This record gives sequence, structure tokens and C-alpha cells, in this order.
Amino acid sequence: MKIVVMGNNALMGGLIVHYIVLCRYLKKAGHDLFLINVNDNDAHLFEDGNIPEISVPYITNTFPKKLGKYLKLRKACRKAKSFNPDLFIATGYGHGYSMVAGALPASTFKFFEEVHFEAHNIPLKLKMVRLFDAIAPQTEGMIEIFKKNVSADKPVAWLPCFSKEYKSNRFESIPSSEGTIKLAYFGRLEWNKGIRQFVTATRKIFKNKDVVLDIYGKGSEAEDLQKTIKSEGLEKKVIMRGFYQDEDFAGIISACHGVVIPSVDTEGLPLIVIEAMRYGRPILCTTTGAMPEVARVNKDGMVVSGKEPGELIDNLKVFIGHIKAESFSAQDIHQVYRNYFSNAAFWEIWEEMLQNPKAYFTAQASPVEEPVLTSTN
Repeated sequence: MKIVVMGNNALMGGLIVHYIVLCRYLKKAGHDLFLINVNDNDAHLFEDGNIPEISVPYITNTFPKKLGKYLKLRKACRKAKSFNPDLFIATGYGHGYSMVAGALPASTFKFFEEVHFEAHNIPLKLKMVRLFDAIAPQTEGMIEIFKKNVSADKPVAWLPCFSKEYKSNRFESIPSSEGTIKLAYFGRLEWNKGIRQFVTATRKIFKNKDVVLDIYGKGSEAEDLQKTIKSEGLEKKVIMRGFYQDEDFAGIISACHGVVIPSVDTEGLPLIVIEAMRYGRPILCTTTGAMPEVARVNKDGMVVSGKEPGELIDNLKVFIGHIKAESFSAQDIHQVYRNYFSNAAFWEIWEEMLQNPKAYFTAQASPVEEPVLTSTN
């Protein structure tokens, strides 16, 4: 199949990881690809040059940059149209994605991926709905949310997002609960990720209990987070570790007892949820986005909290209690990952869609049996 794929490949975050891994899977499966990479450095996904790629700028904070992006998009549209694809996959949404979709022939089936749980009837979203043939939310539970919040008359069916591919998926048993309990946070340090709010709400637990929290990541909240840690006197209990290298991730996560994901807004399914399960680590997360969906499958490996301070405190105590009682099984958590959330399991769903995209979206948009992600088997 001839496929145009468009997405960001130069920043950090789950959507960028998904775009890169998706393109690799499509290439390996033998599809004829044309890639439109959104970045500011002309970085290509494949160095061999066998797949045509074009870059369009991401940051356009001045008029010359905006003009340059427009001209690059025009070029991308011409090339994509001449490629005459059977399918166009937009792994994000924005004016550039709409521009490409509008330039492609009517014979091209087009869909964009929706990764924010709380979708809204904003003009850009409605424009995307009008120009694309279908919408693919990241999880099944997001389908009805999208339909409720967006006036969509197009088929809406879920497609999962791939997680980062590390050299090893090997997991180790959770460390002994004797002594210090080591928790970890991995991700961007932004307001919607909730890490600063989490530290503030749970400060007394970290002060009074033998529990530490390592924070890995970077972002606009870093400076304020550091100030919060200092003002609360938590310098020895909550430690900002900065950004980690991919090759170090397995060792870092294997050394901790559990992972906290305290997101408070603008979230779908954070890929750290999947990565933590891959390495057999239990998760404390909030009710934001699709995380409660995963908890219904991985009910023995997750504690789901609300977003209010009291709920965070109560559920952190529960989480620590489970760890001390050694109630979590790394083997069981990893098995849930293999069965439901591994890239191999997700690729089977994508392969089903690629057999006949139009039929997949039409069928999946109709009432079906109990979805996989809400199974408790």
C-alpha cells in the first residue's frame, strides 16, 4: 500500500515516539512510504535514503519562519499529491496536517489520530473532521468522549499508539521492600503532568516515611519544581535527576519499586504507563485520560487516584502499603503488557486496519462486543 505519514520526529514525548515506531513498522511490513517530518532541523527517520522524506518547520514564531513553513508545506503537498497515496495517516493535528489532507486526491483515505482524552469543538478540530475521512482515538474509551465533545459525522475507531523500543524488554523482580521505598517519575515537567502538584500534596508522606522520589525529565516546570522541593525541605527525599539516556532506562526503572504518573489535564494514555508495565513495575496514576482504562486490565498492578490533594495522599499511602507488603508481581504486570500493550500486540490491530482502512473504520465505528481494553481477564 502507498502511504503518506505525517508527524513530529524531533521533540520529546509519546506522540513523537509513536510516529517514529509506526513508520518503522510500516517500512518493515513492505509498504511504500512518503514521510512528512515536522521538525526544525531536517532530521530524517531513515538514513538509507530509500524512503522519500520531506521536513516542514515546527516552530514559527516570526513572520519569516511562518512564510518558510507555508512554502515548505506547499512543497510537501505537491510531493504528497504526486505520490498518489492510498492512505494518509496524520499522527497529530494542526493546520499543516489539514493543508496536506486538503491537497490529496479524493481517492486517498485519510485519518488523523486523536491522543487527547478531552477533545473539544474548536475550529481547527472541526476543520480536521471535515477534511479527513475518519478519526482514530488512542484508546477505545476515548471514542465516546470524542463523539460527545466534537461534532463528528465521520467514522471514529481506535488505534493504539506505539511505545519506545528498547534493546531489552527484560524485567527484573521488584526490589525488596525492606529499607527505603524508591519511587520514580518519568516524563515532561509541564503543568498538565501534575508532578509539582503531587509533590506539594504528598510532602508530609515523603518527610515522615522512608520513601524517596526520583524525578526524570525536563520542561518549563523544572525551575518552579526545584523551588517547591527546596521550600518544603525535601532536597534529600525528592530528587530531580534530569533527563536520562535510552540505554540507561531499563536499569533506572528496574531499581525502583514503583512509578507515579500524577497527570492532571490534557492527557490520553501516557506511554510511560506501558513502559512501566514492560519492566514489571506497579503504577500509581490519576484518573486523567485513559489511565483508568488500563487499570481495568492491569487491576493488580495499578492504583488509580483522583486529582485532588486528599485523594493523592490517600492513594500514595495505599500504594506504599502494597509495595511494603510485596503485593505487586513484576511477572504478572509484565504479562499484562505482553498480552495487551506490547508493540507486537498493537501492530496486530494496525495490520487489521491496513487490510482495508475504510472497512476497518466503518466496522469499528459500529457497536461491537466488549472491547479488549476493558476486559478484566
